[in-house]
Amino acid sequence: MSSRPTLILLPALPCDAGFYAAQIEALSDLVDPRVLVLEEESLAASAAAILAAAPPRFLLAGTAYGGCLALEVAVRAPERVAGLWLMSCHPGAHPSPAKARQLCDRVLAGEFEAVLREWGEVIVARQATAARERFLDMARAGGPERFARQYGASATRADHWGDLKSITAPTLVLWGEEDRFVSVGVGRRMALALPNAQFVALPGCRHLPPLEQPEATSAAARHWLAVALSGPGARSTKKGSA
Repeated sequence: MSSRPTLILLPALPCDAGFYAAQIEALSDLVDPRVLVLEEESLAASAAAILAAAPPRFLLAGTAYGGCLALEVAVRAPERVAGLWLMSCHPGAHPSPAKARQLCDRVLAGEFEAVLREWGEVIVARQATAARERFLDMARAGGPERFARQYGASATRADHWGDLKSITAPTLVLWGEEDRFVSVGVGRRMALALPNAQFVALPGCRHLPPLEQPEATSAAARHWLAVALSGPGARSTKKGSA
C-alpha cells in the first residue's frame, strides 16, 4: 500500500489513462495517481461508482467530461475530497440534451470518424498536432460505444453553480485561454464561486491542457498539490485511512 495520498484522475471523453501520462510521471513523487474511466448512463451513477471505489479521503482531478464528473463527486461528498483540480468543464446543466442524443445517434449510426474529424479540428490548438493525434488514437481505441455512453451521460449533468460554495477544499481551476468547447470565462466565474480556488489560464491552449501543454499543466498541478497536501488531514488521503 502506498504511503502517498491518492489522486484520482478522470479523463476527457472518450480517452483512457494515457490522457494523463505526462502528469502521472510528473506528480508520482507526491501522490499515488489512479486513472478511472467511467461509462455509466449518468454522471450521478458514475459519481456513485467513484465514491464506492475511492479511499475515505482523496484528491480528485478531471478534464472536460471528467471535470463535470469530478464536480459531481465533489458536490456529493465534499468532506471526502482533500483537493480538487478542474479543467475545461461546466458546472451548469447541459444546454441541449436533445442535441447530445442526436450526436450519440450519429456516432452509433456509423459517423464516428466524421465526428472525430469535426472535433479534431477544434478540440486542440491548430499547431498542437501531437496532442490531436493522441486524442484521436485514444478515441478510436475507446470506440463509438464508449463515446456515445460518455457523451450521453454528460447530457445528464445537473446545475451545480449554486453548490460550488460547498466545496471548500483547495481547488485548481486550469483552463485553455482559447477553449472552443467551454469558454475561459466559465472557468473564471467558477473559480470566483469556489471558496478556496486558484485560477490558471494557459495562453494558446484549447480544451485539453494535459495533452496540449503537459509541462505547464503539471507545473500548475504541483503548486496546487503543495497547498492541498499541507492542509489539515491532507496526508490521510491514502486508501484505508480515516
